[in-house]
Amino acid sequence: MKKQVTVCRYSFFAWLSSTKVMIFLLYFIASYRLFIKPYIEFSEQINSPLGTIEPFLIMTSMPYAASLFPLLTVILLGDIPIIDASNKFVIYRTGKRTWFLGQMLFIVLVSAVLQIILLIFSILTINFNSFLANGWSLPIRQALSENSNILSAFALDGTITNQVRPYQLVGISFTMNLLHTLTIGLNQYCFALVGKRVLGILVNITMIGAGFCLWYVNTPYKWILPLSHALYTGHYDKFYNKTYCDIRISYLYFFLMIAVLFIIAFKITKNSSFHNIEVVD
Repeated sequence: MKKQVTVCRYSFFAWLSSTKVMIFLLYFIASYRLFIKPYIEFSEQINSPLGTIEPFLIMTSMPYAASLFPLLTVILLGDIPIIDASNKFVIYRTGKRTWFLGQMLFIVLVSAVLQIILLIFSILTINFNSFLANGWSLPIRQALSENSNILSAFALDGTITNQVRPYQLVGISFTMNLLHTLTIGLNQYCFALVGKRVLGILVNITMIGAGFCLWYVNTPYKWILPLSHALYTGHYDKFYNKTYCDIRISYLYFFLMIAVLFIIAFKITKNSSFHNIEVVD
């Protein structure tokens, strides 16, 4: 395990040195202005504070906002596996199996770090006007009212506020984003090792875009793609105890998909000489 952690750490620091990481700041600024700021203004309008973790949940659970996070990971993981002269030495020194497992740890670590930073940044936006409790705030619950200046498309779905509490949703969102990021990373890894890195990026973006479109038109076919499973919205009815897709089925969906991609990626790794892989500077 020590060798896998070493490979993961090496890849993580190489990834951090990339200027592409700055895209996260642009992502957060755009998300703040589009999704968080209207809630802050509305909370000031009705003189009622937001919950401390609610901005994070807005960005990771509202479909319009949450679909941006996997797109961000596609961009930030577009150059995995990071192959350079020193990394090739690491591969041959540690062995393909160890290096592969280290890459999987790296993908999980990137997703976790991005979400933790997102949580910290979102909390800081309302630090002086918020409360810490496991219940939805008045601005969130009244976001669809006539007095709200929040567009209905950008309001949290009633399924979320009626069926789950904030702390529970943090755990669900965090886990689902980890699983979704792992599928994106494994997919990109497989394409990169066969010399089709750009195609892998396009396939990932297409899957996210198609998943959002299918979610938007609310067709049963939306459950074919990962995005609908990663979103809590749509699993249950807004008011009644009716299940459209049990959250446990979504966990099983991701575990099966990850298992299949994991086996494919491992086989490609075993058969790859790493001489035909594009070098990332």
